[in-house]
Amino acid sequence: MATSILQIENLNKYFGKRQILHDISFETYAGEVFGFLGPNGAGKTTTIKIAVGLLSLDEGDIKINGISIKKDFEGAIAHVGGIVENPELYKHMSGMQNLKQYARMRNGIDQKRIDEVVELVGLKNRINDRVGKYSLGMRQRLGVAQALLHHPKLLILDEPTNGLDPAGIKGLRDILKNLAHEENISVLVSSHLMSEMELMCDRVGIITNGKLIGVKTVEELISSVAGDMLTYKIKVDNSEKAIALMDNVSDENKKIIDETHIEIIVGKEMVDEIVSGIAYKLVTNGVRLSMLCPSENRKLEDAFMEITKNGGGQIA
Repeated sequence: MATSILQIENLNKYFGKRQILHDISFETYAGEVFGFLGPNGAGKTTTIKIAVGLLSLDEGDIKINGISIKKDFEGAIAHVGGIVENPELYKHMSGMQNLKQYARMRNGIDQKRIDEVVELVGLKNRINDRVGKYSLGMRQRLGVAQALLHHPKLLILDEPTNGLDPAGIKGLRDILKNLAHEENISVLVSSHLMSEMELMCDRVGIITNGKLIGVKTVEELISSVAGDMLTYKIKVDNSEKAIALMDNVSDENKKIIDETHIEIIVGKEMVDEIVSGIAYKLVTNGVRLSMLCPSENRKLEDAFMEITKNGGGQIA
């Protein structure tokens, strides 16, 4: 069973008389990338700032590696590395000098550990360059390296891909997945880039209007709004002959796109039986089959938009 690293329990937050967070509860595990999703103003950053001690906690509790921040804040926060908004770096110093400066504030960080994190984030060839010459993606990587120096159990990143180009986003995504899956760190990342979260995260939690709608794996979340039907694309050498052989699909659920392409709609519960039956019948009747695959169905962005419209509701 996965080890729980971050536990947020019945978290409420008020700014004056206005309630910002409403009974937020979820946990993250060692070895996973957990995506924290929500529209602007939903409460993502407020939750994160409370978890790292930048805002006070009004009601509820947060435990990090089993330690309550209410009872032992220093003990709990010792297990956390994080970047909220942008990494704070000395631009006139080199990347290595920045890491050494930060290492002086912590006990037990030696040169070996510094070299390890530089390798982890892929900055070995540029670590001695002045940070002022770094691209935004390189600065983000250096910030992650800094956050990892003290061997944290939990890495928290608030909108880390903001402003990055596609190459920078992919590089950071690969680093975070490696840290979670290979180094067994719990990574909590907030973002509004749904396509990236779909590629990066193992599970996601959706928050809107200060309320947590639910927590699911990416696959479960997409499936929850995708319905019971799947669309398949088929490429053959003769679409007229092929479609006539598909007697296990009703007429309204199959159509010819052009001379070589057909589209069918099948129910999830019968998909394996129907699709394998079609493939067998086509091949045994002399139809050349070159493609039989599911269409690109609903994505995380589609699921997110549907779940959060009109304020959202609990995920089934």
